[in-house]
Amino acid sequence: RYRRQWRTGAFKKEISLSDFSFKYLVHGKPIPGRPSVLLVHGFTAGKEEWSEMMRLLGPLGHIVAIDMPGHGETTRNPRGDHSIAGGVARVRQFVEALDLHKNSYHIVGSSWGGHVAGVYASKYPENLRSVTLLCPAGLEPKKVTRFVRTLMEGRNLLFPVDSKEFAEFLGCVFFKPPPLPRWALSIALRERVPNYGFFETVFDQLMEPDQRFLLQGCLADIRTPTLALWGKHDQVLCPSGLDILAQGISNCESHYLDDCGHTIAIEQPHHAAGLISEFVLRHHTQSNGFHHTNGAVH
Repeated sequence: RYRRQWRTGAFKKEISLSDFSFKYLVHGKPIPGRPSVLLVHGFTAGKEEWSEMMRLLGPLGHIVAIDMPGHGETTRNPRGDHSIAGGVARVRQFVEALDLHKNSYHIVGSSWGGHVAGVYASKYPENLRSVTLLCPAGLEPKKVTRFVRTLMEGRNLLFPVDSKEFAEFLGCVFFKPPPLPRWALSIALRERVPNYGFFETVFDQLMEPDQRFLLQGCLADIRTPTLALWGKHDQVLCPSGLDILAQGISNCESHYLDDCGHTIAIEQPHHAAGLISEFVLRHHTQSNGFHHTNGAVH
């Protein structure tokens, strides 16, 4: 973890509020006229998910990767509100604590973090110059994926308990799973398994009927310029979600990424960072009320 932080040039910071403490990584400093970009990770992941992307996005200016509630080193309250609305409220609390909203800023969310980021964009458009959604949850799929099929069979691939199940988990979230030595698998399991009780409770909450497809119901309310990226070989969330975003958001540019599964920030950081950087710079000085440009590239 610390080696990844060192490689990316990021520093770990903490901000404590009355009832909560956020841990986050920051690369660069706020500079007038330059973008601030907030990165929101996926479910059961953490701020380190963005390590390579932070390095690649660094030239933009000020890059911040948050540990979401109950994840990584941020406060965990099992009795807290872990709904999508609860996540949006905590992100807003963090944005206000860092004063990101007082200047032009951008938000990037992956998977569950994309669900949160999209709903956030529909609710808090002021000074938000762009939102990027990477394989976001919250959309009703057209096809049953490997992950969903296994879930329907009574197994959640997000919660592996041994090396065999962990290999199956990697095979589901990656297009080409990274080779991990036995010792690395042991460390990964040792870090993940003790958290499963909390994560299973949160997952059940996110699967409630009023939560599962919340993003889809908010698409028409997203006026912020949106970049949507989806791994063409995603086996967790159906890639058809890209078309739902492109058709539902009035100002959306969308791209499929070849040779990529669900974990875009890890599998295709250079390609994704290039697209995000160009999009952020293009829209950084523009207001949110500009003309419709729906340019899906499949």
